[in-house]
Amino acid sequence: MRLDPAEVVELPLAAAVLDREGRHLAATPEWLGAGPGAIVYLLGGAHLLVAAEVPTPELDALVERLLQTMREACAAVPSGDSKRIQVLAAGLELVAGRPPGASGAGTVWQVLELAAAAISARTQGLSVDLRGPVPDLTVPAPAAVALALTQLAVNAHQHEKAARLQLRVAAGPTFYVEWPDPSQGTVRMASHRHPLRRSGWGWGYVQMVADALGAAALPPGPTVEGMVGACLGLGSLQLTLPVALVRGNRVERSTLAWDQDPQAPGIGKAPAGALAELLQAAAQQPGRIAYRDLYRARATGDHAWLVLAPESGTSRARDLVKGLSHERALWSAPEPLATRLHGLAALLGIALGEPWPSVPPSVWATSAPAAAQALGVPLPTTLEVLVLPDPRVVAVLLSELEGMLRLHSGQLYVEPSASRAGCAWLSALGGSGARGVHVNP
Repeated sequence: MRLDPAEVVELPLAAAVLDREGRHLAATPEWLGAGPGAIVYLLGGAHLLVAAEVPTPELDALVERLLQTMREACAAVPSGDSKRIQVLAAGLELVAGRPPGASGAGTVWQVLELAAAAISARTQGLSVDLRGPVPDLTVPAPAAVALALTQLAVNAHQHEKAARLQLRVAAGPTFYVEWPDPSQGTVRMASHRHPLRRSGWGWGYVQMVADALGAAALPPGPTVEGMVGACLGLGSLQLTLPVALVRGNRVERSTLAWDQDPQAPGIGKAPAGALAELLQAAAQQPGRIAYRDLYRARATGDHAWLVLAPESGTSRARDLVKGLSHERALWSAPEPLATRLHGLAALLGIALGEPWPSVPPSVWATSAPAAAQALGVPLPTTLEVLVLPDPRVVAVLLSELEGMLRLHSGQLYVEPSASRAGCAWLSALGGSGARGVHVNP
């Protein structure tokens, strides 16, 4: 099933179509912008973006600053760490609602190298073999594909207790993560694209990569003799959003993802039960989105659209950003990159709902001079306040906002310069151009 821009504007979602260069082609009335939590789908030669439930487009500049610093770190660290950072950056791009592959296509071998580096950082005692032959094929967004393989490997290690894995590539290319068949019936043979209808294996990043690349992700099952595994296939690109067009109370067109939902009616079938009630509710408010369970509908003229709404909250973005502070590949980067990476990741986490980090006086006394020197900003070695913030976060704020540290009634603020008072993400941190950002609430 293909959608043209005129049909996209009728979808019962806050969504937009962007071309390969990021230019907007069409959008639904509810679209306010992307940002963390948005979902990306391949749509022919373009991308369909579905906004988070609470869109935060003002954070896009902060995400870009963090990604830019991660790209700089890739060039400044050893090869293994560089590969791990590339995979981390691919994950950040996805959870921030950015189409993958901005750095261009790569090779199958590049995907395998990236995946092997990332898997080794995520697991302990797991042996990973690369099984040849490796086809000489071009792969879009190799770091994103490696991210999906990494989650498959971690899942196999955690849920199936696999101690040995092999990475194999078949025609398509189709990337397999395989392990010896335990012959104990523990491998789940089915999955559901929505987390509320899924148990067992975590499928989040795998599905996000598949959606963004128009790929097919298959859950664990028998592969070659004596082995079981899961795979990601790039051979047949398609829109993976579960959507159907209903006309005359019959499904007229639908995507394969819709057809794979056991609760969804197929082509020529009439929606029943909750979906019939949803269509009736949509017909009573033409042009507006109607909601029922995980489904959405919009009636326009003589037809209506049904969609299984994707998981589009910021929880995965928040979890990924929180995890960045524990990534050795990032905090082992040379200065000023290490301090800037830590501070920017913490600020993005705060903007997504995490509390401001605090430190004891002894940590401030030892860390503040180092952070100040790394970023070339002034920080006192002592402060007479009840709660001390993380000095690296304060140093990054001072640097990014070209600001000054001010004390008001025992509370610390970073006041931006006049030229940075209009910073897009300032309000997301609870700040304003007048007083600045309160850094020890």
